[in-house]
Amino acid sequence: MIPRIIQKQVVDNLLFRHKIVLIFGARQVGKTTLLRIVQEQLEKSGRRVRYINCDVQEERQAINTTARALLDRLVQDRDVLLIDEAQNLDNPGLILKILHDLYPNVHIAATGSSSFDLRNRVSDPLTGRFIDFALYPLSLGEILAAAPVAADPPLRKSYADNLLENILLYGLYPEIYTEGDSTFRKEQLTRLVDSYLFRDIIAFDRIRRPQIVVDLTRALAYQIGNLVSESELASRLKMDRKTVMNYMEILEKSFVIVRLTPFSNNPRQEIGKQMKVYFTDLGIRNALIGDFNPLMVRSDVGALWENFVILERLKVLAYQKQAAQPHFWRSYQGAEVDYLEIEGKTINPFEIKIGISKSLSRGAKNFQDSYSVPVKLVNRENYLDFLEL
Repeated sequence: MIPRIIQKQVVDNLLFRHKIVLIFGARQVGKTTLLRIVQEQLEKSGRRVRYINCDVQEERQAINTTARALLDRLVQDRDVLLIDEAQNLDNPGLILKILHDLYPNVHIAATGSSSFDLRNRVSDPLTGRFIDFALYPLSLGEILAAAPVAADPPLRKSYADNLLENILLYGLYPEIYTEGDSTFRKEQLTRLVDSYLFRDIIAFDRIRRPQIVVDLTRALAYQIGNLVSESELASRLKMDRKTVMNYMEILEKSFVIVRLTPFSNNPRQEIGKQMKVYFTDLGIRNALIGDFNPLMVRSDVGALWENFVILERLKVLAYQKQAAQPHFWRSYQGAEVDYLEIEGKTINPFEIKIGISKSLSRGAKNFQDSYSVPVKLVNRENYLDFLEL
């Protein structure tokens, strides 16, 4: 079992703050496991905990009510409620609000596998009443913290290097990562794509053409690290641009993809509207395109590396609750910086290379000249400095 970084934050908030703790994340990333570990930890400290799985009809019925008498029974002799897959409730926001307001001595945590749905349904009722966390597939930092080499930097680097090919091919979903058999990994990833990936998305009432979502996701899987044209996608998929934008928003809020928008202070010279798309898990991305070939024979290894580095960095920002905003930069002449973090007036630009070259590209040098900000190089030699908490 690999401990999750947010576990301590979840427990601390349950114990010491009168806030509902919301945990958002895709199916199969470990939300239930996390809640069960939190339950065990709290019970060892003497708290009386009730765990409710809203995927189970009988358990969902027990909490799917606003009746005071039924809720009294639910929380009787309990200090903590842990509510798993809360998006299955008829009105999760209202139910959580009532529980929070009527039972101030009962601490509550809830998970949801579709933030675009659950967040929309709880935000207004729970204004000022919650703190939220995103749970991603395993991070490299979590893996290394649990490894026997955690305290030895040189050995930790060697350990991480040995993991890279499997991570770039099969991703970091917990069940996939801990499985050693590559055939089983491929089968599980294919099953995950077919059975779970689109379940919550297609059930969402804004989806009118489910197959288009699948086709769009596969199209995006071929474009990681490249500029994405919504108009081009709309033309290819025979749909309007507004629908493409709508579906991409849903894919992002359901933790399938992340979108980076361009940074620009000079609209005449710099791209300010197009975006780049990355996948929250490379195993899912490779399953979508049906390619698990070794890195040595792949033409997309640079894109895989860029996706890996950026997503691991975004996990760091999310788990540290950092306010930095991620972007990329590109001029109309083709000069580019892969990744920037903007916080206030501070700009931190990074060039990502899979090799060990220590020289910046011409595009990165152009950015330095334009903004008088040094671009940092992230490569195979120093990537852990960039990715570890």
